[in-house]
Amino acid sequence: MSSVSENDWKVLSGLKANLLNSVCETIFQRIEQVSSNRKGREYESYLELWKLISKEDDAIAEMFNDLKRSNALFKIAALKHYGVLTDEQLTLFSPETQDEVARLCEYRRE
Repeated sequence: MSSVSENDWKVLSGLKANLLNSVCETIFQRIEQVSSNRKGREYESYLELWKLISKEDDAIAEMFNDLKRSNALFKIAALKHYGVLTDEQLTLFSPETQDEVARLCEYRRE
């Protein structure tokens, strides 16, 4: 399968804003946790924040940058891999897309 169906594309397009907001909120919570425990270790906390933002920015890029129908399967698989897309949300997609996403996620086990 080279691209997702029109219906699956509409599902992904409809979920995108909420998924992106969810990812960002999770990142903000992590930032707040690191920031709130910085007393006496400001520099170490700064480095921790820099690494966190850098790592999360790479993940956001993988999940959302250059989103188009031709790469939507990879984006959906990335969303699932990073735990952003729930099992319930995955069921909104066609069985074919769900199967392809499961197959792609098998290659990503880390």
